[in-house]
Amino acid sequence: MISAKAAAKWGVPALAVGLAIAPLGNLLAQAAAPAPAATGNADKGKALFENSSCGACHVLAAAGASGEIGPSLDKNALLTHDLLVSRMKNGQGAMPPYAGQLSDADIEDVTAYVLSVAAK
Repeated sequence: MISAKAAAKWGVPALAVGLAIAPLGNLLAQAAAPAPAATGNADKGKALFENSSCGACHVLAAAGASGEIGPSLDKNALLTHDLLVSRMKNGQGAMPPYAGQLSDADIEDVTAYVLSVAAK
């Protein structure tokens, strides 16, 4: 934060620059924060993955899944807890929403399973 003394010495331009870059610190702090971990049960998630036919669309070697419609879950650097939960709840593109078919706990279980076995 810029003090009144510094603002008086450097003037309005310095104050404007200080205020403009202040949000950058918050952004960097958020980026450095660890991603939330899956809180579900991976064993239950495996059964749900298999019983919900996830493998019909997605590749996941640990599940013997070789679908070709959705993105591969193996070696997918974009997979995060939040992304998986969002896609399962809300769907996107060819992926239908599962919010009405799977409970929040079920979605956490599938997320825990996928994150625990997806080859990186």
